[in-house]
Amino acid sequence: MQLSDDKVELARRHNKVVYRDGDRIVKVFVPTKPAADVFREALNLARISESSLNTPQVLEVSQVEDGSWALSTKYFPGKTLHDLMVEAKGTPKFDELLEQFVDLQIKVQDTEPPAALNPQRDKVVRMIGRVKSLDPSARYDLQMRADRLRNGHSICHGDFNPTNVIIGDDGEVMICDWTHVTIGLPDADAAMTYMLFTLEFPEAADQYLSLFSKKADIPVQKIRYWLPVVAAAELSRNRKENEEFLRTWIDVATDYE
Repeated sequence: MQLSDDKVELARRHNKVVYRDGDRIVKVFVPTKPAADVFREALNLARISESSLNTPQVLEVSQVEDGSWALSTKYFPGKTLHDLMVEAKGTPKFDELLEQFVDLQIKVQDTEPPAALNPQRDKVVRMIGRVKSLDPSARYDLQMRADRLRNGHSICHGDFNPTNVIIGDDGEVMICDWTHVTIGLPDADAAMTYMLFTLEFPEAADQYLSLFSKKADIPVQKIRYWLPVVAAAELSRNRKENEEFLRTWIDVATDYE
C-alpha cells in the first residue's frame, strides 16, 4: 500500500497512526504489530458488515514501504461524537448527544448478530490470563467471574466510546473500530464503556452509567459487577499510563452476586 503526499494525520495511538488519504482512512500500525492482528481486525469488520449496522467498508490490507501493516477503509465525512460533545459541554445539546450515544449502543446490542463472531468470554479470559503481574489467585478469581460471560448473545463492540461514532454531514451515523467486537453480555460491554468514559471523558461517566442503566433496563449493580473483569482485561494491553487506574478498579467492591 502506498500513501499519497497529501495524506493528513488524524490520530496517533500507542500502536498506530491514522490518516485520511483521499477517499480512504488508513491505519498504519507499528512494525511490531503482528500481521494476524491486522487481518483479524479486517475480518471482524467484514463479519459485522453482514449485520444491519452502518460500518466502514474494508478496502485493503497490505504493507507500507517500511514493511509495517496497514488497513484502509472507505472515508466517511463527518465529526466524531466526542468532538461534538466537547463543543456542547455545559449545554442541553450535550445531554441530547449522550442520549443519542446510549441509544446507539443499545441498538448495536439489540441487532441480530452475524455468524462467527468470537465469544466475549473467551477473549476476556485469554486477556486476563496474559496479565502475569496480577497475583495468580486474583487472576484465577477474575477468570472464574469472566466465565459467566458465556451466557451472552448480544453484539458487544468492546470499545464503544464517542470517538468511535461519526455523525455524518447529513446526520447519518457510522460506527467505527470493530477490532474488539464479540458476542456476549450487554452489561459487560457497558462496563467497558463506563471505564473508557472514566479514563477519557470523566465528567460524563456517571451520567452515562445512569442513562444506560435506565434505557437498557439493566441494574447499575450488574454493570459494576464487571468492572474488575474489564479492568484486568485492559491491563493486558500494557498501556502504562492507565495501569495505576486499572489496578484500583480490579479491587472495586461490588454488591451484585
